[in-house]
Amino acid sequence: MIPGGVRFQVEYPTPLASISGYIVPEQQQALLDSYERAMFDDLGRLLAAIPPGEVAVQWDVAVEFGILEEAFAPGGAQAFDAIIAALTRCVDHVPAEIPAGLHLCYGDYGHQHFMQPASLALQVRVVNAVTAAAGRPVSFVSFTVPQDQREESYFAPLAGLTADPGTELNFALVPYHPAEQAAGTTGDQVRLIDAALAASPGGRRDWGICTECGMGRVNRDEIPALLDLHREIIAAR
Repeated sequence: MIPGGVRFQVEYPTPLASISGYIVPEQQQALLDSYERAMFDDLGRLLAAIPPGEVAVQWDVAVEFGILEEAFAPGGAQAFDAIIAALTRCVDHVPAEIPAGLHLCYGDYGHQHFMQPASLALQVRVVNAVTAAAGRPVSFVSFTVPQDQREESYFAPLAGLTADPGTELNFALVPYHPAEQAAGTTGDQVRLIDAALAASPGGRRDWGICTECGMGRVNRDEIPALLDLHREIIAAR
């Protein structure tokens, strides 16, 4: 999901993700503000070293879904509001001339999610809230799509997507284990995404594809086949 013309894409875990992995829950809030400032300072130094036209920033949003789905910790309205505020700060901290995006993730330990999302409803809700609150555009987002998911109800929430038409949408339709995917699944996913987006306020729009969590954790000899799958899926559309 690298925007055209960009040579480097840097991915940062959100401050909450970094804190939650190492700090006990009752102490996290005491450190979160200072850690966020330090992370933003680090990002600023990195962006100062790369020409703006050659870099994009992607925020990895995974722990947040663990909380909102109440898989890691209690969620609720208060947690949602705090998470949206934090993600908005992450987006807004990236200078406007540099693409900034969100990777919406349910984990990738051994190419397995911490839970399978029931639908795209929560991901759409997060994107709508962040794009509405941010002071700059969200350049791109990626949505989690389990490789065997072909139910209309999973994709139907896209009809409520209110993100600006300039926000590039990417869907994780490239399976890590294509031999285990039932024939015709990808075609069904494409059809259901198109149908749901056509019913959204912005109407039908172009969109891209990706793996569920990049290719950083795959074996080197698997990468050519994944790249071929990207090309084949795009050609079939």
